[in-house]
Amino acid sequence: MLALMIIAGQIHEAETLTDIAKIKGDPALEFLFEDGVAAARTIGDFLRDFEPEHIEKLNKFLNLMSRSIFNHLQLVQTKQYRPKNLIIDMDSTSHIHYGETIEGLAWNFKSEWCLDSQVSFNSLGFCHGLQLRPGNTKSGVNAPELIRLSFKDGKHQRQRRLEGRDFFRADSAYCYQDVFKVCLELGLLFTITAHDGTTGWKKLLDKEPLVWQAWEYSAEEIERSQDLGIELSRVELSRMHWRPSWSEGSLMFPIVVKRTWQKEKPEDKQGQRNLFYQDSIEEKGGWVYYAVVTNWDLSRHSLQEVMEHHNKRGNGENFIKEEKYGFKLKNFPCRSLMANHAWALLAQVAHNLLRWMALIENPERPHYSKKLRKQYVFNPGRLIRHARGVVLKVMRPFYEEVTKMREAWQATPIPVFSTA
Repeated sequence: MLALMIIAGQIHEAETLTDIAKIKGDPALEFLFEDGVAAARTIGDFLRDFEPEHIEKLNKFLNLMSRSIFNHLQLVQTKQYRPKNLIIDMDSTSHIHYGETIEGLAWNFKSEWCLDSQVSFNSLGFCHGLQLRPGNTKSGVNAPELIRLSFKDGKHQRQRRLEGRDFFRADSAYCYQDVFKVCLELGLLFTITAHDGTTGWKKLLDKEPLVWQAWEYSAEEIERSQDLGIELSRVELSRMHWRPSWSEGSLMFPIVVKRTWQKEKPEDKQGQRNLFYQDSIEEKGGWVYYAVVTNWDLSRHSLQEVMEHHNKRGNGENFIKEEKYGFKLKNFPCRSLMANHAWALLAQVAHNLLRWMALIENPERPHYSKKLRKQYVFNPGRLIRHARGVVLKVMRPFYEEVTKMREAWQATPIPVFSTA
């Protein structure tokens, strides 16, 4: 019940433990909790009682919840918006603080006094797991543990490889031996930004004769660039192969390389325009390179398809931003690192609930928490007790929105999230 109170507070945009007390003024929540909303001190004691085993179970619950909602959307959404593949994006971020009493605060490589979190979101925006750790923790540390958690569904490696529907994406911080091994162990298809220190791909550019092919822009992209008067970038793709030293020659991964022509700006070092520069005489500039390690079958998938798939990894950063600003996880309310970890995980449960509502309401352009709260949470109403019954009177537009949501959910049984 205390956990549900925290989740209710997170849905109401609670930033600190004292903000939980604000839900005492909400008649609907008072009725839900039978006038037993706990005080901030009680909530704090509850969070401080968390131990590593409870954090592990809460992370497992978060993964089970995300998978259950994902399966539910596969049943209720139209074919156009129905999710097919499970794509997990993993990244880490810093949470800057200015005090000294919070456990785990440390300086990171950006000279930020902070805590650090590592989180996995799927392509629909549901959180599968979150790790909160000291601020000086290097990005990518303990990633294999979180990957195993995020793909825990009872499937075996062979089944995943045959189905080809489970994908992992990450930046160069995850380009190291343990991550590759766990992806192969679980049968995942992955695309990871190539780290030159790990793969040495920049040296391979000079050693291997590469055949470059032009990036193919869609008709819509060409038409849009013409309407805006913007010249499309000159992009080319190629591939090479990398044999990891730790595999003793038994493994070989393709590396897809993209190079983009970047024109030299007609400006000098002080930022002033060079009056003697003539655009019509010579096009000056150079190539900017970017590489991705993958285990995709390139006989079935084009290089551009791999790169376009990997580029969508940036969408995960939108959900990290939502985590910080939509659910106030830019800072943490407790002194204990374990208590703050529990607070963050319960906030992700609240995030999953609101994200579920957003995708049911508008699968094409789902709203973020700020707008959803205006639509469904912060709406005036009156709770009336009469003739041994309770009636909640609300405005008609709000009633119509809630009715629409209820009808969508009733189209199929709602998944039950077990805490076992």
